[in-house]
Amino acid sequence: MNAQKFESLLHTFFGKACLDIEVADSDGKMCKPREWFIAPLSVIEMAIQILINGEIVHYRYDPISEQIVEKS
Repeated sequence: MNAQKFESLLHTFFGKACLDIEVADSDGKMCKPREWFIAPLSVIEMAIQILINGEIVHYRYDPISEQIVEKS
């Protein structure tokens, strides 16, 4: 699988769980990272597995319960 596509799919899947934070870069410029997500490692591992096997389209990440749930 293309690494950029893989990353993009994970970003879309976990998009609502993006960490809302600002950090200073080496020049002191404030940045809002979009690659940091709040999710348990076990859930991230599960998301990777369902992405690889193509089942991810049937699921979504619920940031409240911190679980992967079936789409209704």
